[in-house]
Amino acid sequence: MNKVSFNASLYHGGNILSYGCNNGIIDFSANINPAGLCKNAVKILKDFKKIRFFTENYPETYPKSFIKTLSDYHNIDKKFIHTGAGATDLIFNITDIFKPATVVIVEPSFAEYERAALVSQSKIIHINTHHSEGFELKEKSLSSLLECINKIGENDLVFISNPSNPAGTITFKNTLTEILNRLKKRGAFLVLDESFMDFCEEFSAKHMTKYYDNLIVIRSLTKFFAMPGQRLGYIIADRRIIKKLTETTAPWKATSLGTEIASASLIDAEYILNTVKLIDKLKKDLRAKIERLKTFQIIPGMANFFLLKIINSGEFNALDLKNYLIKSRILIRYCGNYRSLNDKYFRIAIRKKSENNYLIKKLKEFIS
Repeated sequence: MNKVSFNASLYHGGNILSYGCNNGIIDFSANINPAGLCKNAVKILKDFKKIRFFTENYPETYPKSFIKTLSDYHNIDKKFIHTGAGATDLIFNITDIFKPATVVIVEPSFAEYERAALVSQSKIIHINTHHSEGFELKEKSLSSLLECINKIGENDLVFISNPSNPAGTITFKNTLTEILNRLKKRGAFLVLDESFMDFCEEFSAKHMTKYYDNLIVIRSLTKFFAMPGQRLGYIIADRRIIKKLTETTAPWKATSLGTEIASASLIDAEYILNTVKLIDKLKKDLRAKIERLKTFQIIPGMANFFLLKIINSGEFNALDLKNYLIKSRILIRYCGNYRSLNDKYFRIAIRKKSENNYLIKKLKEFIS
C-alpha cells in the first residue's frame, strides 16, 4: 500500500503569499497570463454592489449558466462538461470515482497526479520522457507507455499533461489516438490535462471526446485567464462520465464571483486574441535574449513558460540560481524535484517585457 507523503510547498510554483502580501516579488514560478484579468472581469471587481451581492448570497447549487458559457466557447454540448474548484480538485474527483488499481503518469509532470493516486491507494507507474527527445512522448517513451498499457486493467488511468508541465511539449492527436485505442481494449481511461491548452488551442483533443468515451479532458481558467485565486476548472468528457462526476460533486463548489469573472473572460474575443499574440511576441524576445547568454539550454514548448537547463555552468545549479535571484525579488521554479529532471533544470513564466528584461539583467549578473 502506498503511503501518502507530500509537501505541497516543495512541489509547486506560485507560493508567492508565503513571502507575505505586498512583497514586491516578481513571480516567474507561476505561469499566469502577464496581461492579467480582462477589462470586463476587472469591471466586475470594481462594482461594489455586485461584489456584495455575490458575497451575501449563495451561488448556484450547480453552475448551469457558467457551463452554458463554456459550451458556447468550445462549441461542445453542455452535457459533456463538468466544473470543479480548479484542475487539482478535478484530478482528485476522477481518482476518487474510478478508484484505479493502477495509475500511469507520463513524466516529468504535475505532482498532484501522483498525490491523487497515493490518496486512492493506487499502484503508480512512471513513464519518463527524455531530454534527448525534447521531453516529447514519442519513440522510446511512447513505446514504454504502450507496453505498460498492455498490462493495466479496467478503470485504470493514464495521466498526460498536454502541453506538458514543466516542458511545454505537445502530444499530438495521432499519438493520442494510438493511446486511446490501446486503453479502450483494456477498459482503461486517458486523463488529458489541458490546463495550458488555451495558449495553443489548435492542438486540443477536446472534440475527440465525441468519439472516445475513455477520454477525460481537464481544462483550467487559472493560466490563460489569469484567475488562479478563484479556483475554477472543468472537464470535457463522455456524458456518462460527466453524470458520475455531477452526482458525486458537493453543492456550491463554484463561487458566484468566480463564475461571473470567468464568463466575462470567455466571451472577450479581443482579449483572447491579443493574449495569444502577446505571449508569442514576448516568448520570441525572451528566448533570443536567453540564448545570447550561452549558459542555458531552452526546451522548446507551446505554453507560456520555458523549461531551462543550465549548461557550461561550472559548479552552480538551479537551486543556487533560485536563491540568488530571490535576493533581487525574483522567484523562479526550481525543477530538480520533478521526476526525470535533475538540479540543473528550472522553469520561468513569460511575464511583461520589463520584468523579463529585469530577469535577463540578473541572470547576466549571476553568471558573470
